[in-house]
Amino acid sequence: MSLSTDYAVQGSGGQTVDEYLKVRKHTIEVRSVLASFASQEEGESLGQILGGAGWSLRIAQTFAEAEAALRSFSFGVVLCGGHLADGHGWKDVLNVIHRMPIPAQLIVADRLADEALWAEVLNLGGYDLLATPFEPEEVLRVVPMAWDFWERESARAEMRRKPLESAKPWCQPQGKTLAAGTD
Repeated sequence: MSLSTDYAVQGSGGQTVDEYLKVRKHTIEVRSVLASFASQEEGESLGQILGGAGWSLRIAQTFAEAEAALRSFSFGVVLCGGHLADGHGWKDVLNVIHRMPIPAQLIVADRLADEALWAEVLNLGGYDLLATPFEPEEVLRVVPMAWDFWERESARAEMRRKPLESAKPWCQPQGKTLAAGTD
């Protein structure tokens, strides 16, 4: 599916794809991450880990805050707790992400991280699962990998939008024409 420049991005504040891609380009330069957790402590812990490594982190404690941030800004990676302060959860955030033209990579973080939750996250389109409390080495391993994956997907989406430079036939040498019945 190709995206035209007049396509209004559903759930992104009515931006066109071109506007969204300009924001995305800035996001790549800044390495912006959205963190959505019910507790302030988890967000602060993540901020200390990622901030020291040069990442820009925006924290949202409720689904409404996360949704507003996702509609207003471009994030390559979203870290989300299992449950948010307003009763919503990571699946609600994932639904918003899936409506974006270039979806962020969702990493779920939960105290009860196990194989069943990990499989559910992956099966529904999330990127990975982290256990809380956060282990800095694991965060600094998983977040950049998710970022790299998002960046490659973003570049692919942008390339699909660009028209071909020329549509010359590849099998015909330039300046020569082949007559029927000749070799």
